[in-house]
Amino acid sequence: MAEPDVRGESFRPAARTTRFFDWASTAPLSAACVRAMTEWRTAVARHPSPPDFQSEDLARLDVLRKRIGSVFAAGADAEVAFVRSVSEASSALARALDLPQGSEILVTAADHPALAASWCWLAGRRPDLRLRTVPCLPSGRIDLERAQRLLSGRTAVVTCTHLTHLDGVLQPVAELAALVRRRSPALLIVDAAQSVGRVPVNFGALGADILVASGRKALLGPMGAGFVIAASEALAALSPLVFSPRSCEARVGPAGDWLPGVRERTGAAAFEGNLPDLAALHGLHASLLAYRRAGHRELAGRVRSAADAVLTEARQRGFLLVGAEASAGRHGIVRLRSPVATDHREVKHRLAACGFSIAATRDWLRLSVHAFTSPDDIAGLFDHLTPFAAAAPTARSTP
Repeated sequence: MAEPDVRGESFRPAARTTRFFDWASTAPLSAACVRAMTEWRTAVARHPSPPDFQSEDLARLDVLRKRIGSVFAAGADAEVAFVRSVSEASSALARALDLPQGSEILVTAADHPALAASWCWLAGRRPDLRLRTVPCLPSGRIDLERAQRLLSGRTAVVTCTHLTHLDGVLQPVAELAALVRRRSPALLIVDAAQSVGRVPVNFGALGADILVASGRKALLGPMGAGFVIAASEALAALSPLVFSPRSCEARVGPAGDWLPGVRERTGAAAFEGNLPDLAALHGLHASLLAYRRAGHRELAGRVRSAADAVLTEARQRGFLLVGAEASAGRHGIVRLRSPVATDHREVKHRLAACGFSIAATRDWLRLSVHAFTSPDDIAGLFDHLTPFAAAAPTARSTP
């Protein structure tokens, strides 16, 4: 996997996104990502021996592993594995970890279902395990005092979402990690799907044992290109989720018959039983390089500015804030309630007919922005939201 050349490309979407307000779901691809994936597919199509081309690329995946480690400050003792999604990574961990009899699993009320579902499944499958939940405060942050009381020598796994997908609340992961270290032997697993690309992420400073992330949101990478960063010792006891020659070695006896048992490969191989999507990983690599060149702190500041503009417009129009208190840091993700709509899914459909993309349930709208969302984009959105507002809008021309 050669180092992509992104010197002439900025970290921005390849598609026009003036009416896109669903960055917390699946974001458009970056221009760098599109070019890298296109070049890879062209090269493999022209290669006289695609299997050889693929084998050479697989052998060079360490270039991308080192890039991920560098961008997110993983440190020399951490390993990087490739997964398709947070769901896949969490499932692999729940199936592979051999938790002692009578262990407790601590999840948080802020966790995304993609993270929590695997541990709910495991607790339902093993009656000896106890699943406990750390509640959230009115600010949307997890209750660290409650976490301290729930942690014990029986706690084997603690999960926490770094940045919540509903309200954009940045959770106190480093403080939680310090509590976990003092009060239990547990592994701390952090879901950074929303935070990578949206806020600076430093694996070492977070204090997590395992961080799972997706490239298809704020990093502007392709679907199916996620990754895991983990302390080496945290992966030592994992069994592969998928058994293949990449993750284990089946043995053959002297007579040519297959023997019971396999030699399992440890570390990243536990997640990488299947062949990875090399085109997607090339795209992720290019997006990461463009993201690093753009500057993570500058991008994070622009996201916050866009979120502040959304909140200002919302308050002026009489929309109600849903979820966390107004003082919570939203980092580009805001939920609102119309003072007049009875079903916010209808608002979503009305906006979709005008080319706007948002998320909605019956009870709320979720607006998520990125560093590329301009004040004019936000003004245009709220002009179209006028029928669902309480206050008269400021006069503007609707784009």
